[in-house]
Amino acid sequence: MQARSSAKAGNETERRRRVKKRSFIAFLFLFCLIVEETPLTVVFGSESRRFTFPEVKGWKQSGEIQTFSPEDLYEYINGGADLYLACDFQELKIAEYQNDKKAAVTVEVYRHETPCDAFGIYSQERLPVAEYLDIGAQGYIEGDSLNFVTGIYYVKISLYKAGAEGREVLIFFAKKVAENLGGKGQLPSILKSFPAEGKVKNSEKFIAKKFLGYSFLHSAFTADYILSGKKFQVFIIESGGKSESINMVRRYLQQNGKPVDEVVEGRFTLSDPHHGVVDLSWKEGKIWGILNIGDLALRSKYLKLIEEGLKDRKE
Repeated sequence: MQARSSAKAGNETERRRRVKKRSFIAFLFLFCLIVEETPLTVVFGSESRRFTFPEVKGWKQSGEIQTFSPEDLYEYINGGADLYLACDFQELKIAEYQNDKKAAVTVEVYRHETPCDAFGIYSQERLPVAEYLDIGAQGYIEGDSLNFVTGIYYVKISLYKAGAEGREVLIFFAKKVAENLGGKGQLPSILKSFPAEGKVKNSEKFIAKKFLGYSFLHSAFTADYILSGKKFQVFIIESGGKSESINMVRRYLQQNGKPVDEVVEGRFTLSDPHHGVVDLSWKEGKIWGILNIGDLALRSKYLKLIEEGLKDRKE
C-alpha cells in the first residue's frame, strides 16, 4: 500500500513538473512575440522627447538601436561630422530592418538644436535635381536613399537589395517615421522672403556658422539665381536686433577696407577680395545682400525685392 502511495505521489510530482515546463515554454513563446511586436522607443535628450521607430509589416528590426553624440559622431560619419556639428547636431539614433528576402533598411534620425539647424544640414546635402516629395517639411529621393527634414530632425533612410519595390519601401518608411516625429513640419518661414524671379529651385541653404568665412557673420540664409544668363547669389542674415546688425555691418566694412564713423540703416557697396562686389542693406534685425554680380541695376532691383519680401513676412 505504501509503495503504491509513493508511486502515485511520484507520478503527481512528475505531472506538475511537466505542466510547469509547458507553462514556462508557453510564457517564453508569448514573451518573444511581444518583444518582436513591440516597437523600439527611444528618448532624445534630457527633455525626454520620445520617438518610436515604426513597425512595418514584413520587416523586422535587427539589432540594438545605435546612438551617437557630438563627441563620437565621427565614428559613424568620419570626414563629414564637422558639417553636422556646425549645425548644432545633438544626437543620432539609428535602427536597422530586414525582411525575409535579406533586404535591409537603415533609418537615421539626427536631432539638431533648432529647426534652422536641421534645415541647414539638410539643405547642404540635398540635390536640387532630385525627385522631391511631400514628406515632413520637405524630402527627396535619389536612388536607394530618401532624406527629409521636419522640425529639429533630419532623417536619412537607405536600403539595400530591395529590388523593384525599393522606391515604395523608402516612401512607406519615410511617411511612418515622419508621422512618429510629429507630422509635416515647415521650412523656415524666412525662405519666403527670397524673390521668386530667377531663383534656382531648391537652392536655398542655411549657413549655420561663419558666413562668407567671417566668424562675426554668424549665420545666413542664401539662394542661387540665374537671370538672363547671369548667375548670382542673394543672402539674408537674421541678427539679434539693431545693435547686433550695426556691429556686423561695421566689422564687415572694416574687414574690407571701408570703415565708417557711423553705421546707419541703408545700403553699402564694397569690394570683398574673396567674393567680389558685395551690395548689402540692413534694417533693424535683418541684413540682406547680393553677391557675384556686376550689374548695378540688377543689384538694386534685388535689394529692393528682398526688402519688400521681408516687410511682407513681418506684416
